[in-house]
Amino acid sequence: MTPKKKVLLVEDHAVTRVGVKHVVNASNDFEVVGEAEHSSQITGLLLETKPDFVLLDLRVPGENVLNMVKDWKKDLPQLKVVTLTMLDEQPIVHSAIEAGVDGYLLKSDDLSSLTKNLNEIASGKTVYSKNLKLSFNRKPQDGKVANKKEKQILTLLGHGKTYQEIGTEIGLSKRTVEYHVGRLKDRFNAKTVAELIGRAKEQMLI
Repeated sequence: MTPKKKVLLVEDHAVTRVGVKHVVNASNDFEVVGEAEHSSQITGLLLETKPDFVLLDLRVPGENVLNMVKDWKKDLPQLKVVTLTMLDEQPIVHSAIEAGVDGYLLKSDDLSSLTKNLNEIASGKTVYSKNLKLSFNRKPQDGKVANKKEKQILTLLGHGKTYQEIGTEIGLSKRTVEYHVGRLKDRFNAKTVAELIGRAKEQMLI
């Protein structure tokens, strides 16, 4: 008999966690081997349980989990990361795809299809919820997803760094950082840095 594939379930709502765990464990192919309800618990559980899948709610407390995905995959190259979330906004979906997720599933999907989708992902496919309305031929929301340099600036702004500190860290002049921040404010329709950071966090860019 083929061993069941191991799943780490990341979900902070207990009722949802119980329901998803029941569906996964009832299948012939998968079993939940660990549960996390805060981002700080995930890395330790990954190293301890060495799962085949992470089933990931994007809004767990703590650090933005999408910022952690690349590190997980670097440490565990065979790991499949699959979202199970209520968030269906295009900027967030695109951020997840850029982070390297192997599937984007929604909590509004029929839960009975979960293990079928996991099996497809295990076979090498990338699976998206049928309830997502995606456009892959353009940047979402008029280019609001930042390029790599702007994403660095957004992240450092979110950490409370000054323009001068940001410039020193990424090799730009203070004036150039100010220019990039001005462009970002226009793109996100934000009047202040605080508003810019808030909107970037809403889109899970930082």
